[in-house]
Amino acid sequence: MSGAILVTGVPGFIGTRLVRALAPQGRRIFLLCERRFLPDTEVVVADLVRAKVAEPDQLVPVVGDITAEALGLSDQDAARVRGELSELYHLAAIYDLAVPEEVARRVNVRGTDRVLEFLRSCPEGQVIHNYVSTCYVAGRRQGMIFENELDRGQSFKNHYESTKFAAEVLVERSKRDVETRIFRPAIVIGDSKTGETQKFDGPYPTFGAVMMGALVVIPGPGRAPMSLVPVDYIVDCLVAIPRRPDTAGKTFQLADPNPLTAREMLELVSSRLGAPRPRVSVPEAFIRPLFRIKRLTELFGIQPEAFEYFNHFMILDTTNTRAALAGTGIECPPLPTYINQILRYYRERVSLPWRFDTPP
Repeated sequence: MSGAILVTGVPGFIGTRLVRALAPQGRRIFLLCERRFLPDTEVVVADLVRAKVAEPDQLVPVVGDITAEALGLSDQDAARVRGELSELYHLAAIYDLAVPEEVARRVNVRGTDRVLEFLRSCPEGQVIHNYVSTCYVAGRRQGMIFENELDRGQSFKNHYESTKFAAEVLVERSKRDVETRIFRPAIVIGDSKTGETQKFDGPYPTFGAVMMGALVVIPGPGRAPMSLVPVDYIVDCLVAIPRRPDTAGKTFQLADPNPLTAREMLELVSSRLGAPRPRVSVPEAFIRPLFRIKRLTELFGIQPEAFEYFNHFMILDTTNTRAALAGTGIECPPLPTYINQILRYYRERVSLPWRFDTPP
């Protein structure tokens, strides 16, 4: 494939790593960023050029705003991007379980709609769209969630889920006009080789509670599958799958095909740290109000909204993903094979009253 690439979501964690992975293709990559993030984006570019991953003129930051018409680009930048573009990766979104509805709707829904408008303004058939959604567009649905399913009348646990669902509905409709692939990551954590991450959210505060010896109970039965996926696997999928023409129009759930349950995950972390294993289950409805106490939230960093995921029994089908990756050697690694790296990176960079050290 030739032509330029536009990536939204830089300097975010996945977006930055995606640019690093795409750069060896030698294509020009436009990095759409808000003006406030321009200095950080320029650092990303400088680092990749210094590391000889990219050529000096290959990575081009363009200031814009996904919620604005023409993505907030200047007339000059918009014309240049439209003229060169052949592929767009839309990653920019609000990733926060406690995000207010208005903010989530403006960024996740309106922003995606603006991206689709921009794609339609490009010459017909010129650009392919790789859209990053989330497995949690399934909302409160239980049981097997297939990749070709979207609207099943589900309700949602928070505004993040509901607005990502609404955005994916828009993208699904756009498949009539634009060659599209939809990617649904599960719970993204650090690199499977180094543990590197940008944010310690998602399951990390729970890992931290184990390290502090503070997690002595399990919220609810803990039987729900916890599909944790390392960021390097996500990026490998985003780069490899669009290279196959037969993947056009499909949706891909980027999930662990054999996830541990919430209880098994906590037991794994405890055993690697030499910490006591939480064995007693306490109703989630009892624990969640405790974490609305500001002091507890500040200490552990656990959002009350996160507890519902410990007991949300959802099995993620990955048939399309596995078929698209056949022969590439790309597989989602099992959590036990890299959890030590995840814990070590977390322990070395977060200052908390740790009681248990990380494994070698």
